[in-house]
Parts: sequence; structure tokens; C-alpha cells
Amino acid sequence: MQPVTRPLDEPRTGPRIDWIDAAKGLGIVLIVIGHIYSVAEPSPLYVFIYAFHVPLFFFIAGLTYRFDPPALPAFFRKKFRTLLVPYLCYAALGYLFYLAGYWAAARSGLKLEQFNHGLLTPFLGIFYGSLGDGHLVNTPVWFVIALFCTLMIGHLLRRLTSSFALRMFIALLLTACAHAVAPHMKLPFSLGPALVGLVFFETGVAFQGLARSGWPSAGWRWGGLVVCLCISLFSQINGFVTMADTRLGHPALFFLFAFSGLFMVLAIVQLLGSKGRFLAWIGRYSLSIMLIHMLIIKSVKVVLAGVLSMPIREIEASVGLGLVVLAVTAAVLIPVVAVMENWLAPSLGKTGAVRLTAGGRA
Repeated sequence: MQPVTRPLDEPRTGPRIDWIDAAKGLGIVLIVIGHIYSVAEPSPLYVFIYAFHVPLFFFIAGLTYRFDPPALPAFFRKKFRTLLVPYLCYAALGYLFYLAGYWAAARSGLKLEQFNHGLLTPFLGIFYGSLGDGHLVNTPVWFVIALFCTLMIGHLLRRLTSSFALRMFIALLLTACAHAVAPHMKLPFSLGPALVGLVFFETGVAFQGLARSGWPSAGWRWGGLVVCLCISLFSQINGFVTMADTRLGHPALFFLFAFSGLFMVLAIVQLLGSKGRFLAWIGRYSLSIMLIHMLIIKSVKVVLAGVLSMPIREIEASVGLGLVVLAVTAAVLIPVVAVMENWLAPSLGKTGAVRLTAGGRA
């Protein structure tokens, strides 16, 4: 039986669009890779990846957005279940991991910098909802609450005006405000990156026709891939950017490299076609992977640090040990995500279990 459609942000009915799933799959793979090594001194590969891997998901949210709910309250209730419930569950799980580590370090007489924020700040950070200053232990969940804010603002704009040009103008204006405020204060509920993500969301909504028809020919796809790749290779010019911190470098360059990178991903999955089924399978569980992968990565690093008697920062600086962390994380993710999908579906905002199988069937 063909599974029901479940985009990143909500359950839906109808046939899946494999290339969108594959794009999510490739995107979440890049996000996991982007959390393996240290970003204190990011490599050129990290500069390249971070330029577009998170904007890709805001764009896909626009591609899969439906203007169905008649009123904002109904839309809010749906997104509360499908986004805020997973956010709260897995932000709280991150805090429980923190408590366990804090207790173990205290019993062992160890003073680790990871626990310098004490117990109250990480707890309150769950409700503040923004990354940094010890607020969120399970760091990737910032994206989930940011996506909620983006969808709420985007839906409100859609109700206020049908003009794409006006909505995009407002989105760019809000991005400029978020960029100006970011160096001075951290907005709650990840509003800074949410406002930046609104530009990609609106663009995704505008490209919904592409999700139904695909691109016209392989020639166009190859041409788009080559052009976007060539542009993306110059992302080093803008330096290392992170949407979580609304750290964009030069805004014009940020959007140039973000769009070139995300369209490069779309061209790749379109060209892969049926060969991208494995990526599509991964993409179907991208929300679960987003919510849990960092806790697994941190746990693997802690265990490895204990076994090898070396600081975590040295593990994050080692290419070889990073590959070990990546391999173990990938192996652990499969059963953990299976448990989440099959037995913890309500924590993901889903009303029923979705059986995790290699063929993507339930």
C-alpha cells in the first residue's frame, strides 16, 4: 500500500512527489554532515554547504504549502500539532540529555564547559526558542519553531494579499529588519531566521507548478545544474553563514548563493530520477532525523572522547574521527527513527504510526 504523503511540516493525503522527497533527503544528509565537525574554523566544504542547506527546507515548505484552512486560528491549530508539539517534545528531550550529562559530570567531579550554563538557562531556553547562550541543547530544533513562525506569517500574508510581488517585498523588508537586529539581540522563537526563511518560503510557493509538472527537459536540468554549481562554488566570497544566528554576511550574496545552491539540489534530484529513490526514502523521515540526529551525534562524540581520552574539540577537528562519528550516527539513526515513527508518532505531530521500511512502503 502506498503511504500517505507527509511533507516536512504536516501530514497530507495523495501521491508523493519523489523528487521533492529526494531533495529533502539530500538536504537532511547535508545537515547531518554539517553537524559532525567544528564550525569554529569552518572548512571550505562547510562554507559551501551552509550557504544553502537550511534555505532549501524553507523553500520546500513553500512548495508543499496549501492554502486550505479558511482562517488563521485553524491554521495555527494544525501547525501547533505538526510543528510546535515536535519542537517541545524534542527540545525537552535535549534538556533531559543535558541533565543526565550534568549529573554524571558532577558525580565524577568533572568541570566541563558544556555545562557552564547551569540548569536554569537551558530549561528556560526551551520556551525562548532561539539558539545560542546555552538556550537549546538539542540545537537543530530551532528550525522547527522557526518554520512554524515562517508558515504563520506566510499564511497571514497570503490572506491579506494575493500579490506575490507585494508579499516578497514585505518578506525582504522583514529580512532586512532581522539582519539589522541580529547583532544586537536574539529574537525569541527563532524569529530572526524565520523572517529570512520567509523569502525562500514565498519563492517555493511561487514554484509550486514545478512540483506538479517537473522541468521541461534534461538539457535544461543539466544547464541549470552547471550554472548553479558554478555560482555556488563562489560562496566562499561571502564566508561562513548560519541562518540560526541570522548570520548572513552580505545579504545580496547570501541570497545569491542560497538560491543557486538550492536550485542545484533540485536539478540533481531531477536528473537522478528513479535512481534517487534512496534519497527520497530518507526525505520521508526528514523531520524525525532533524529532531534527533544532534543528540545522537553528541552522544557518539562523548563516548568516543571517553574511549580515546581526548577532548571533543579534537574529535571535531579530525577528519578521520569525524567519519567514524558520521558512520555510527547513520547506523544508530535507522532504529531510532523507526521507533519514533512507529511508536512515538504523536511526538512528531502525527496521528498514526508510519512504518519505516527500506522500500518506503507502509
